[in-house]
Amino acid sequence: MSSVSLLEKTRSTASPEMIDRDEELAAPSQDEIAALAYSYWEARGGHGGSPWDDWFRAEEELKRRGEL
Repeated sequence: MSSVSLLEKTRSTASPEMIDRDEELAAPSQDEIAALAYSYWEARGGHGGSPWDDWFRAEEELKRRGEL
């Protein structure tokens, strides 16, 4: 008997719309976070702020966008 995970079984029977929605809810990628964090730095004229604060702010903003 073949062992198939619940995720594999669900994906094999899920509609494309369901799969797309699952991917939308996924955590933002590091590239997405980095791009948004960089935009914060640029908006400040490349001065001041903290790279860590920008990173965490971008990560939270992208997560919130994904929940809408």
